[in-house]
Amino acid sequence: MDDIYYDEVLMSEEMMYNSTDSTPQQFEFSDYKQRVIVAILYLIMALLGIFGNTLVIIAVLLSKKLRTATNAFVVSLSVADLLTCLVLPWNAAAALGRDGPPFGEWVCSVVAVVQSTTIGCSTYTLAAIGLQRLLLITRPPTYHAIYTRKKMAAWLVVTWLVPFLFTLVPPLLDVGEVGYNRKYHHCGFTSSHERSNDYDLIIAGGLYPLPLVTILVCYVLIWRHLRRHARNVTTSSEETTESASMNLSTVCDSVGATKGRSLRRSPTPHGTLNAAKVNRSQNEITKNMFYIVCAFMVCLTPFAICLFYDDSDPFLPYASAILVFNSCINPLIYATKHRVFHVVFGCIIRRKWDSIPEPSEFLKAMRRRQFCSRSGFYV
Repeated sequence: MDDIYYDEVLMSEEMMYNSTDSTPQQFEFSDYKQRVIVAILYLIMALLGIFGNTLVIIAVLLSKKLRTATNAFVVSLSVADLLTCLVLPWNAAAALGRDGPPFGEWVCSVVAVVQSTTIGCSTYTLAAIGLQRLLLITRPPTYHAIYTRKKMAAWLVVTWLVPFLFTLVPPLLDVGEVGYNRKYHHCGFTSSHERSNDYDLIIAGGLYPLPLVTILVCYVLIWRHLRRHARNVTTSSEETTESASMNLSTVCDSVGATKGRSLRRSPTPHGTLNAAKVNRSQNEITKNMFYIVCAFMVCLTPFAICLFYDDSDPFLPYASAILVFNSCINPLIYATKHRVFHVVFGCIIRRKWDSIPEPSEFLKAMRRRQFCSRSGFYV
């Protein structure tokens, strides 16, 4: 009997060992060297993003030429990116903390709410820009009816309010939690909450599908419209050339008598040239906005893949760093692709305030105050 009892005890212990050994251990981003790498990436992006996005905001503040409906969204996007970069050092400090964050966990909660709101605001702002470009190019009357000053303010409020509510309301209703995530050692959504998966689905479903679909649809329709317009222009040009060649002999017969009169009566329409110039400018701006969308999609894709791939936990901290890297890319695109931003950026960096195109009242007042202070006068 004793031998039988001893064998049963051994079998039960072996079964317990096997079951424990087969249970998958939860991943934790515990390698301190990798956490240092992620923290350094955060700090570099914070410095670049703070400088670049501040430059964008100052440029629009100083030049009236940059104060357009599209650039109102651009400024909102830069403010969102600037706030993202301002909270990145706190995430870097959380990643470097060996026993949790070196500050109160309530700070991590604030950082998580700000970061989620600003990234969601960037997505909705890019969707609003895509819709604005589509209406401006394909439906100008509708565009002028929708994008008035008051309605523009409403558009901007919506792009901020929607991601803020999606981020803040679920934790207030005890669906998920924001704070220090001990699994990844960063400020974000805590994995220990029993309804953290529901919160992740709310964030993913509320902040990404609708704006991303809007972006794709708008730019596909813009591309189709521009392609159709280019085809029509080519066809019209060919027909004009053919008609001109058929009537060449008739024109040559009468050119001696009516040369001066014809030139006076048939000048190149100034309005047509202006319209063509405006169209080229709008197409260029649309192309620049498309570059920004492409950059955002490239930065978002690794993080989106990690959300749907179960074994991606070790790469998720790096995917998060790639996602926030988008916050310092946009000013580089403005500086290299947008002609007016490029000029104004150069004037600001070289401190050539008088060379800024169409200076704003703020810049004029600043220059007057500077002149008066040098002259010994007070204003």
